[in-house]
Amino acid sequence: MLLNCKSITKVETNRGFKNISTKSLLKNISKEELSYKYLFLRSQATIIKNGRTNQFNLRIRIKNKDKILISGSLLIPLFKGLVTKQEVVFYEKFNKTYYQGSYNYLSKILNFELSLNSLENLLVGRPIEDLESIRLSQEKNINGYTLGSINKINKIKSSYIINPISYNLKNQSLSSIETNNELMIEYGNYKLIDSQSFPQEIIITAKRKEDTLKILLNLKINRIDQKFSFPFTIPKGYKKVEL
Repeated sequence: MLLNCKSITKVETNRGFKNISTKSLLKNISKEELSYKYLFLRSQATIIKNGRTNQFNLRIRIKNKDKILISGSLLIPLFKGLVTKQEVVFYEKFNKTYYQGSYNYLSKILNFELSLNSLENLLVGRPIEDLESIRLSQEKNINGYTLGSINKINKIKSSYIINPISYNLKNQSLSSIETNNELMIEYGNYKLIDSQSFPQEIIITAKRKEDTLKILLNLKINRIDQKFSFPFTIPKGYKKVEL
């Protein structure tokens, strides 16, 4: 069944978890780093914006740090997109249009400067920033270890909540200090697959002024480290659009 339009239920953790240094915490998070070359995900997706709800099925193929192929369908194919290090390309069948360009369009939707790496990390439950490369502070939080950072150059405030037992990511959020635009991702229902922990539920919320976009994903790992192709060709006759 598709996810209901509500927040992921928070699993109760041990509120008496011990204090550890930020350096030790980052070391423990690093130990849980995912290791795969190929990943094939299926997902039921719900998108909610301005009171309107759309639902469809997703197939997501990932070659680690190289490319992501996403296709959407609802009984019939709806759209298909290929994300590489250099660009984003996708087409949709209803209006027979396609887009080919930079990450600016996706970044505008999600209120964050996306890259291939950050988008992949978002989908597999990893921090979309490199925690080792930013200055972090640790705060007390009954829900888990909380790491925070403020980028004074880009005016972005980020926060990461880590499960104190499994060291899985429970929540990550980025917000603009100047505009109050916010991107928040919640993770739940982690499952061990080949001794690695993947989230099966993701809620993405992007807020911009009065607009709120919510994306609910109910994921299932279909294949891991089985090599597969990434077939993508823009159909003939499709019109290019600027977004």
